[in-house]
Amino acid sequence: MSENTATRQIRIRQKSAERRERRRQETRQAILEAATRMFEREGYEGFSLRQVAEAIGYTPTTIYLYFKDKDDLLFAVCQQGFAEFTEALDKAYQQNPDPLQRLHALAWTYLEFGLSHPLHYQVMFMQRSEWVTKATDSKGEVEGSNSYTILMNAIIEAMKAGVIRMGDPIETTNLLWSGVHGIVSLALSMRGIIPKWEESEVRRLMTNYLETIDRALSV
Repeated sequence: MSENTATRQIRIRQKSAERRERRRQETRQAILEAATRMFEREGYEGFSLRQVAEAIGYTPTTIYLYFKDKDDLLFAVCQQGFAEFTEALDKAYQQNPDPLQRLHALAWTYLEFGLSHPLHYQVMFMQRSEWVTKATDSKGEVEGSNSYTILMNAIIEAMKAGVIRMGDPIETTNLLWSGVHGIVSLALSMRGIIPKWEESEVRRLMTNYLETIDRALSV
């Protein structure tokens, strides 16, 4: 066999392997997109691998080639949610150089994510909160922790700028975070059960909460 022939066969095998991997990734993405649509329609309890398979014309066995079980697939769906959530917070952080406005922007971004992704939020932070520590990116960084770090960095910078009083940054971060999380979680669980949890009322409540926090943390 000539050297040119051997080289050509190697290239053919490489291209064949690349096509197989591309098809595999496309199939995995198709499953993930169908699972996301199913999850957003049926919620955590109503979600099933069989329904996902039927939606894209695959057998459940095909799903198991890419995801080991329902939890594994749902975690992949929520991992995308963690990434989107962190990206939104980072954007709010970068676009608001004023330290106090930045804190407000992060709180509003948190609220808007919860209201626009209610099922994702409930699973990510309420039903399966242990997934926060499992949602790691390719660098081994925890997406859920990244969002917490973004908020804490904003707190530290606000303290250094003198717009809020100096203190334990973790304690202050937890104070702001717990209040915002409380508003979001109650908005998702109490709407239609207890008065004044409609979206307009929730946004008014957030405004009042941030004004209260500003006074409590003022220098």
